[in-house]
Amino acid sequence: MVVVMKLKYVDELSGGRKRFRRRYPQAVAEVLGESVFQVAMKAREGAELFTEHAKLLAEFEKIVAKAKRTAAEQGQLSPLEHWRESVKEAEALMAGIRGVRDEHEARQVLADDLRARKADPVLYKAVVSPEAEEPPITMQDAKEVYRVERMAGAHGRNQKNRLERICRRIEASLGPLNKIALVDLKREHARKLRDEMLATKKKDGTFLSPSSVRRELDMVRAMVSVAITEHDLQGKAHNPFDGLEVAKVNAAPETEWDKRDPLPRDVILAMRERMTGKLREPALGIIWRLLEGTGCRGAEVVGLRVEDVQITGPYPHIRVQWHEDRRVKTKVSIRSVPLVGDALEAAKEAVENAKGERMLFPRYAHEGGPDAVSQALMKHLRKFTTNKRHVVYSLRHNMKDLLVSAGVPERDEHRILGHSLGGVGNRVYGGDEAKLRAATEAMERAHALIVNERSKLTRFQRLNLTHPLWRKGPRRAALI
Repeated sequence: MVVVMKLKYVDELSGGRKRFRRRYPQAVAEVLGESVFQVAMKAREGAELFTEHAKLLAEFEKIVAKAKRTAAEQGQLSPLEHWRESVKEAEALMAGIRGVRDEHEARQVLADDLRARKADPVLYKAVVSPEAEEPPITMQDAKEVYRVERMAGAHGRNQKNRLERICRRIEASLGPLNKIALVDLKREHARKLRDEMLATKKKDGTFLSPSSVRRELDMVRAMVSVAITEHDLQGKAHNPFDGLEVAKVNAAPETEWDKRDPLPRDVILAMRERMTGKLREPALGIIWRLLEGTGCRGAEVVGLRVEDVQITGPYPHIRVQWHEDRRVKTKVSIRSVPLVGDALEAAKEAVENAKGERMLFPRYAHEGGPDAVSQALMKHLRKFTTNKRHVVYSLRHNMKDLLVSAGVPERDEHRILGHSLGGVGNRVYGGDEAKLRAATEAMERAHALIVNERSKLTRFQRLNLTHPLWRKGPRRAALI
């Protein structure tokens, strides 16, 4: 009995010859610029045919894997990455060659085969000249090393999306990242990118602000700086983004307070009524109350674990700290924030609701959770204000105003908000309990102002803060 096995992806050619032919997936074909992988096979039958078939299958899978990775990274491999991968692949192919006298002959045999199959030219070069000088470090390499060294622990989509957005701006201005060698970067490149960023219009028709351009150029500067350090390019390449001025000529200086405004009293009260009412997702109301009552950043509250919340003892507080599910912005962001008034009640509700859970808000304990919370809260906030400077983050500005109005010392104000404490004495000395006691006393003084404001409203005014007529001209003034 004779067993006949038909090899998949093998065609019969004239004269008994065989051909391996397999179609690439569509996404891979778009990256490679060709739709089919095909090779005329040397073997015609027997074990040699099976062996060659297996090798071609493996080569096809390698090409597909590399192309898919390239597509996933939203850009081509840098010349350096391509070269290093080709060197590894060449060594793997060399290890499979048998029946030759020495390495030189093995390389010649493999090179002839690759040339006949019109294989990747970089792979061919890696076979015949493995000791050739590596391609120069490019901005594509700078992007990758920055992603690995500076963003390895970044959670959430904001930073990753920001990196991709900035790299798209670089490509639009200076060309493909994998063709911009770091040793060729000059000051004129930096100025060109800056000027084109300043001339970029947003969706609403306004231009990018100098502060936004400055932040994005800060990331570009960091990318180049990290690449120079990690690839040992000191003395060979310089960073043309160092010391680059961004402000427009004769433009008024822009401060952090120009970007967002504290929420007005009527908006705060209306949101407070809404957040303590019936919501489809009650956790949003608790999060808002904690943000209003502590001045914390959104991610600092959303990323809390149950163990980070202390609701008993003389000084109830939340502990904002680094853990595997949430990174903090800076070292001074690691702090204890007092819980006073409604913020304490909100924390108690959150702990009760999170029984048996590790995270205080398990529904949002995932990558992008803080962004989802911010977007959901903004939908509620926009019912009471359309001012673009009124956002969820404005609550930190409200807390800042309350602390200033209450006469809180700047040192305690910075400890509550997680700002730099300045001198070494303020940052290093003093026990945790003493710092927490001072911060609690400061927060109580600030919250006393909230209570006083609330007591000034009549019952009629409180009930009508969320009335549909609230936002309409003269009637609004009558209700407030």
